[in-house]
Amino acid sequence: MSDDDMEQGANAGPSGERPDAAPSAEPQPAPRDSDKRLVLVGAHLLVAMLVLSLWAAADAWQAVTGLGLSGLLSVLTAFLAGFVLGTLVHEWGHFVGARVAGASYTIPGKPGLFLFNFDFSRNSASQFLTMSYGGQLGGALAVLLLWLAVPTDTAGRAMLVAAAGGAAVFAAAIEWPVIRAVRAGGEPGAALGKIDRSVLQGSALKGLLATALFWLLLPG
Repeated sequence: MSDDDMEQGANAGPSGERPDAAPSAEPQPAPRDSDKRLVLVGAHLLVAMLVLSLWAAADAWQAVTGLGLSGLLSVLTAFLAGFVLGTLVHEWGHFVGARVAGASYTIPGKPGLFLFNFDFSRNSASQFLTMSYGGQLGGALAVLLLWLAVPTDTAGRAMLVAAAGGAAVFAAAIEWPVIRAVRAGGEPGAALGKIDRSVLQGSALKGLLATALFWLLLPG
């Protein structure tokens, strides 16, 4: 035994622990996936309520005053609300698709846009495709629900539906090439790895053009 060991033993308490040693902290249980999902649901509901409230306020101002500025603000906030709502429903569609397929995934610890991390090492290509189709159906569902819920009798109200359609086109432009590659026998992770900045920029342009086209075609 070294001199240092003897000195530490002399300074130790009856249990052999040093009196100045900090008590060991008990490990905290990790949050359950169900708890994390509740946080995500709450966060996404708050975001949806925020963007809808911003648009509703501008829409009401435009309806009451008929001012050009209020009409412009109604269109701009409708674009934001429609795109955000379409994207959120699209992502929840992916989650439902993953659940239907019985896929393995993990829930992120912090709330964000993406609801889960798909486990590529444990899931099959078929499960990946089901998850992907769920997102596409979710985007279409968002457009349908907004179209049924909001009359497109003003420019701003028409933009709300059109922007959700643009969000669906944006997501489709990114994801359908991946879906086709996986259906042809490609590996999902490798197909996703081909999504780069140019793909995102091109998809964003398609989404904007689709939004403008839908807006022109819808009554308002």
